[in-house]
Amino acid sequence: MPRNIAAILIGAALGVSGSIMQALTRNPLADPGILGVSAGGNLSLALIIAFMPNLAFPGKMLASFLGAAAGTIFVLAISKQGNIYKIILAGAAVSAFLTAIASAVSILFKTSKEMNMWTSGGLVGTTFHEVALIAPVILLALVVSLFFSKQIGILTMSDEVAVGLGISIHRTRLLLFFFVAILTGASVALIGEIAFVGLIVPHFARFIVGANYKYILPMSALVGALFLLIADTLSRTLNPPFEIPIVAILSVIGLPFFIYIVRGGLKG
Repeated sequence: MPRNIAAILIGAALGVSGSIMQALTRNPLADPGILGVSAGGNLSLALIIAFMPNLAFPGKMLASFLGAAAGTIFVLAISKQGNIYKIILAGAAVSAFLTAIASAVSILFKTSKEMNMWTSGGLVGTTFHEVALIAPVILLALVVSLFFSKQIGILTMSDEVAVGLGISIHRTRLLLFFFVAILTGASVALIGEIAFVGLIVPHFARFIVGANYKYILPMSALVGALFLLIADTLSRTLNPPFEIPIVAILSVIGLPFFIYIVRGGLKG
């Protein structure tokens, strides 16, 4: 039961994060990793596992939040409030840099096995205590983000249009990036860095409800929750009593859809 609840919460968090990222960057292939969010959270976990292996889950969750936020701040500082294309390029560079550091830490401190167990183990061993800690954070961030659906929709247009409609683009982007950092940080703390959910789910949401972010965000939460719940169920049931890593399930499911999206499919 706690595992299913966690899958629903994390799937919803990553789905909404992906929708926000694709809107803010105006890039249909964007996901939370594009701003160094996932990589920042992953690096913080690598450092915690190396230096504080016995730290309790609340500490790991806090470290993941801080790492995700630090990755985002790093990207925004490098881009110096430039246009969205500079932010995307800075995000790609920072993500690669932070991922390389995380790998180096794992190799240097011989914690690669623990990191692999964390990132590929999925939701194995999830407890009610862990779910109780992340649930209020994710639910609050999801609810608050819904109130920004109008601003998110406007930001999908040009900066000039957004300014003309009275939107403070830098302030609004910063606030929305903060929501993405919270949602992604909570997810990384529990399941590690995973791909495809934040990338693919928003496309299905737009295909179902159209281009209005008033409906895209809740639909992204619903589709993301179902997507990750199905993937986790498959990881448990395809090869009992053993489990298939959830990242493998997500890759098998997600890669064909990713190729389809790149080829121009699922346009809302």
